[in-house]
Parts: sequence; C-alpha cells; structure tokens
Amino acid sequence: MGIIVVEETRRQMSEDFGPGDAVAYNGAVHAAPADPSVPGDPADTTLCSKPTRGMEKLPYTPAGPGAPWYPRNKRQWVCRDCDEALHSA
Repeated sequence: MGIIVVEETRRQMSEDFGPGDAVAYNGAVHAAPADPSVPGDPADTTLCSKPTRGMEKLPYTPAGPGAPWYPRNKRQWVCRDCDEALHSA
C-alpha cells in the first residue's frame, strides 16, 4: 500500500480583522493511502478516517525501510491514530 502524507492547514485572520489574507498555521500531519485511480494522489480519507479534501499533500517520500513515514520537521504534528494504524498493519 502506497502512503501519501497530507497536512491539515489551519488559517486564521488577524485579531483586528483588518484587511489581508488569512495566515496559514501547521495542522496535523496524516497518512492516507494512495488513490488507486489517480497515482500520486491521496484516497478520500486518511488512515484515521478524516477526509483528505482540503488537506495539502506534502512532497515527502521515506528514504528507505525503517525511515519515518512523515518528514522529521513535522514530527510534533503527526496524527497518533495514523501513526498507530501504520505500525499495526
């Protein structure tokens, strides 16, 4: 099973509601199975059953066997349920 790493993005407007775009903040990092009909895209849901629609695909491929499924700089945002699902498979 191919895994696609996706990230929830959280956007927040400034506290004074002034003009400008919302600022993006890191959200949870999830694992999703690859969509069998569209190679390189995630399936409709993550391994923890969250919809992938609206999540951002991260350009990451594990370096090899035993390497983490997520980028090291995203470790603190890893979804524990997705991580557990991968380790129990």
